[in-house]
Amino acid sequence: MRLIYCKILSIIVLASVLMACNSSVSSNKVEQRIIFPSYSVYYDAGAQTLTAQVAFQTDNESGAYIQLSKNSSISFNEQTMKKSSDDVKDCFYMCTQSEVAAFPDRLSFEYQNDDGDVFSNELKMKSIQISEVSLRKNETNVLKYKGTAIDEDETITLILKNGEKRYEILPDVGDNHQLIIDDSMLRDIKSGNYDGFLQRTSYSTSVKAMDRGGSSETTYYSKIYKITIQ
Repeated sequence: MRLIYCKILSIIVLASVLMACNSSVSSNKVEQRIIFPSYSVYYDAGAQTLTAQVAFQTDNESGAYIQLSKNSSISFNEQTMKKSSDDVKDCFYMCTQSEVAAFPDRLSFEYQNDDGDVFSNELKMKSIQISEVSLRKNETNVLKYKGTAIDEDETITLILKNGEKRYEILPDVGDNHQLIIDDSMLRDIKSGNYDGFLQRTSYSTSVKAMDRGGSSETTYYSKIYKITIQ
């Protein structure tokens, strides 16, 4: 009886996955002017991996996901991107490169729609580094970072990990390449040793697209540092 139940459960799960993969609409069934592309590039300095993703949706980032027909295409740095899906996106395109010592200067996407129109978009990514540091819980801490100055359209997150514990801190950005961590940001974090890294994300809606526009996002994950909280 238990074996039968497990088989039935497996069939249900498989059917759900297949339905999710098939719920996207083909691009040749959609007005090309309402296709909204979302471009993303992630670089992990610790793992030395570079990942590019593009999702196509109808009208905006909340619209139905679109699967490209044979008459359209998407590439990143002249590499054809492969179709994929996950629990969040019914359909998207990606490519991943490993053993990338530093992210390339050129982050270029080229999208050709079903009408033959071509849209080229170049994204910019910015790195960030800190040193291994000690943070004090009962005072304001100032971290010096290396890299270009942080713009208003960027977010910086300090992520701390200790075993299964994970904490995310959003430091304030000060002058002279400073990140300011107020004592209140450390209130719920226990003293001890942590692995920490910085996440630098930039978001923009200035992309080349048709009527509905599009979006782009780049995220740089720094290498891992030893962070002590006292």
